[in-house]
Amino acid sequence: MSPRVLLAEDDDGLRLVLSRALGKTVQLTATGDGADARRRLLREPFDVAVFDLRLPGCTGLELLAAARALPEPPHVIVITAQNTMANAIEAMKGGAYDYLCKPFDLDTFEALVLRAGEDRAAAFRMSPLADGPLDVVTTRTLYGRSQAMQQVFKSLGRAAPSPHSVLITGESGTGKELVARILHQESPRTDGPFVAMNAAAIPAELLEADLFGHARGAFTGAQGTRSGKFHAASGGTLFLDEIGEMPLALQAKLLRVLETKSFYPVGADREVSVDVRIVCATNRDLFEEVRAGRFRGDLYYRLNVLMLELPPLRDRLDDIPLLAEWLLEKNAREHGGPRRELSADALDWLRDYTWPGNVRELENMLVRASTFAQGPVIRAQDLAGPTADAGRRPGSAREESFEDLVRRRLAPVVRAYPEVLAKGQKSDLHPLAVGTVERVLLELVLERMGGNQLKAAKLLGINRNTLKRKLDEYGVDATAFKG
Repeated sequence: MSPRVLLAEDDDGLRLVLSRALGKTVQLTATGDGADARRRLLREPFDVAVFDLRLPGCTGLELLAAARALPEPPHVIVITAQNTMANAIEAMKGGAYDYLCKPFDLDTFEALVLRAGEDRAAAFRMSPLADGPLDVVTTRTLYGRSQAMQQVFKSLGRAAPSPHSVLITGESGTGKELVARILHQESPRTDGPFVAMNAAAIPAELLEADLFGHARGAFTGAQGTRSGKFHAASGGTLFLDEIGEMPLALQAKLLRVLETKSFYPVGADREVSVDVRIVCATNRDLFEEVRAGRFRGDLYYRLNVLMLELPPLRDRLDDIPLLAEWLLEKNAREHGGPRRELSADALDWLRDYTWPGNVRELENMLVRASTFAQGPVIRAQDLAGPTADAGRRPGSAREESFEDLVRRRLAPVVRAYPEVLAKGQKSDLHPLAVGTVERVLLELVLERMGGNQLKAAKLLGINRNTLKRKLDEYGVDATAFKG
């Protein structure tokens, strides 16, 4: 039996297109009014509901809450043109089955609706998640419109209300502490304290006392009794950054706290009980650390109940313009300087950089460029710095090997492959992949030949007209490679 679907979208044209996309595969009820959708939701059974976030009469999030309160709730898919972190987290926190950002592929939409219907028919239920508004966590926030970051937002929405430990992984500078703060802010513990500690920043001999506190006279210099980070975080969240740096002996004590929710302060004979949620972060591969004997396997599995993996900036290059704009505005607001703008060549430079330091490096680079740029516009040479070669910037994509450069440029194609394969329909996968590789080759040869098209064509084994046609096709400016 085909699933019963309720579609609420106030854009008449889009509602018609989505209705046609679902075709005869579902039993569809469509409306453009939120209040009407709510009435239908309360009196008619549906397997799947698709709600736009902004609707007249009743918002998509209000409809989501109403749907989740039903005895037999439908799976809800939220769609919106406002693809922000707040919207994604609110939707997933509210128990949405999934969240789609406009514009989206119609085949993807149809497949998602059908999959939601199949899951509900199989009596699949996602655990209800806590409701509540998304507040600003700090003066910094998490930005991203890329598919990778949308997945992070969804995972945040699901993990935040859970009582379980969370392990956040990702390279240095990807925003792990920021994610930990958002997890706390969106959890039922939001009124409790958020306490952060970097295990790599404290000497090993002091780490235990800093975590668990100590009794008077426990060691030389212990003049009085002192509470540790666990006690300070009671009722809230304890964030342990660089957990992979924690000594093995201390890992055993941390494991016991996770299992018993109690511990002995250093030098004390009375046990202390605590109610703390543990969120840890690392830029190491903890599984490999376990195999190498540098991290306890039992602690790894105790911490890794829920895992959030943050993508490096080089895997979300489409987010760079948005991130850069916000970071420039933040810098001007916090330091009282003029608001800088990025030139087109500066944006190209940012996209070509490999970002070993991730978002932290991007922020530092923009602060430096804002400080030293002459005039209101930041140009590529301002980003490169006075000592860097404008043609071969440290860490830039042009210094990558051909193999690595192709692999990075092909990343979006590779990510799209499973979806294309699942559809089994005609796609542009082949021309997209071939064109990506060919463009990389043309750019590298032009760079080697200093922008000389005649020499580049000879090296490639094609005539100059063919080369020119391909450059026009890919929008490559050969003059940019003249040194």
